[in-house]
Amino acid sequence: MLETIIHDLPLGVALVLNVGDKEQFVSRPLVSAPDTTEAVTEHLLDGQQRLTALYRALRDNDPRITYFLHLPELDDDPRNDDHDVSVRVERRWDNKHGTRFPVWVDSPKECLQRGLVPVRLFDPASDESGVWIEHATAHLEPGEDVTDIVELRARMKHVTTTRDRLKKLIAEKRETVAHFNLPYLRLPATTHKETALSVFVNMNTNAKPLKAYDIVVAELEGATGHRLKEMEAELDAEQPRIKKYLSLDNAVLQTSALLQTKLPNQVGYFDMDYALFAENWPRMSRGLRRAVQTIESLRIFDGERLPSAIPLPVIAALLADEPEEGDRRANVDKVMRRYAWRCFCTNRYEGAAATRAFADYRGLAQMLAGDGAEKSVPVFDEELYPLPTERELRSAPWPKNKNSISRAILAASNYFGARDFADDTILTPENVTAREYHHVFPNQLLAEAGIEPMLALNCVLITWKTNRTIGRLDPITYLEKRAEAAPDDRDIRDRLESHLVPYESLVSAGPYPQPSGDELRAEVQPDYDAFLKHRSALVSKFMAMACEGTQPHMRDVLDLAS
Repeated sequence: MLETIIHDLPLGVALVLNVGDKEQFVSRPLVSAPDTTEAVTEHLLDGQQRLTALYRALRDNDPRITYFLHLPELDDDPRNDDHDVSVRVERRWDNKHGTRFPVWVDSPKECLQRGLVPVRLFDPASDESGVWIEHATAHLEPGEDVTDIVELRARMKHVTTTRDRLKKLIAEKRETVAHFNLPYLRLPATTHKETALSVFVNMNTNAKPLKAYDIVVAELEGATGHRLKEMEAELDAEQPRIKKYLSLDNAVLQTSALLQTKLPNQVGYFDMDYALFAENWPRMSRGLRRAVQTIESLRIFDGERLPSAIPLPVIAALLADEPEEGDRRANVDKVMRRYAWRCFCTNRYEGAAATRAFADYRGLAQMLAGDGAEKSVPVFDEELYPLPTERELRSAPWPKNKNSISRAILAASNYFGARDFADDTILTPENVTAREYHHVFPNQLLAEAGIEPMLALNCVLITWKTNRTIGRLDPITYLEKRAEAAPDDRDIRDRLESHLVPYESLVSAGPYPQPSGDELRAEVQPDYDAFLKHRSALVSKFMAMACEGTQPHMRDVLDLAS
């Protein structure tokens, strides 16, 4: 901990409970700290060992240990060639005569020769450095035997220079210690004893720092008596699909913050009215149910395939009070689909996501209330956040990575059912996790040709059994083998087009009898480029239609892009 402090690095969080009129816990001062008669105003729930150790090190009141800072430039021993300031620990003991060892620890002169400065000199509450420096350098002062005035002045100048140098080195580290940011989280005095204990146990048994969520748990129970974990358990039982897209903790906190017009981040969580948080729970729950329905209507069935989870709480907060039938629902749902697709297909949320989500939420709320036009919604600004070009789509990486545009391409290719190449089943919430990421142009073929296979446009989701029997075949030969039970080529075409995969680009591809290298590349590259170009046109057209809030028909996309 001392190493952390002297190098001004982050230190773990402490947990403090404000004390009101009556203490909820039996308390005592930190070990070795003075016991005053003043009223107790704070309880230190977590961090007691750290702060006790720090207090005792700075006060040097542990008879078993003395702490030093080792300053290499002061060390006379050439073997100690450290470059950085570090902490040294000297164990102390008494012999049978009561003499403390090692004896040199109590000698400022011998400490200085070793480049060691006691940590107690860095205590912000007192300053012994001046006295210690004088004692450490007293042997450098000229004695009465020095009578030559020139030598006397030289010796005195050396003493002054040495002391000034020491004062500067110690003062710099004293400043670091005095201004060190010792972070802590504070629970209000209204927090119940059981809640405070629960937060403390959670911090320690999980071996992780306290999260904003834990503070909300404590604040909510202190303010209302409601237990957030129990409320979430009931929500999970009622709506188990929420956590397929986003953790319940984040879904609840972000949506609740937005319902109070607060930022969906830690700042907003701590600024919430917790009585209103509990009062809004039915609205929040209803909004999350509607948000999940919205995402499912886009044929995105789990978080692994979701381009971004950021829009989900925004949609939930906006839909919390919206009707569930009639023309109003149709119009609002169209706006929500438009918002979701534009979030997925642009770089709107690549940075400052919480702030941008909040801005979009306010603009959308005004738009739905009839108080603002779509220009008040930043994500709808096509100049600031344009859809990706076909060229950008062709360079998007493999969608299994957490890349929004890549996953948006996958979402587009799944929208029309993503029929399996072999068994012809469509993609559903029940089978999506059993699907695998498949290379349309086989990975082995492209690797042997020296061509990049891991592109989002070269990916479709199919069953594992279908995916693992492909080998090096050219695409259409492989597909014909996988769909050999299909009635005709029309059925193969339909299965491909359900993934927005252009049939014509594959029919003309191959065969590739060349073994590998430049000859194979010369044959494969033109076919692969033609396939990527054609598929990027299909995906681009789909994105343009979806980002208008419409529910595209596959034939419209295929016809418009042809």
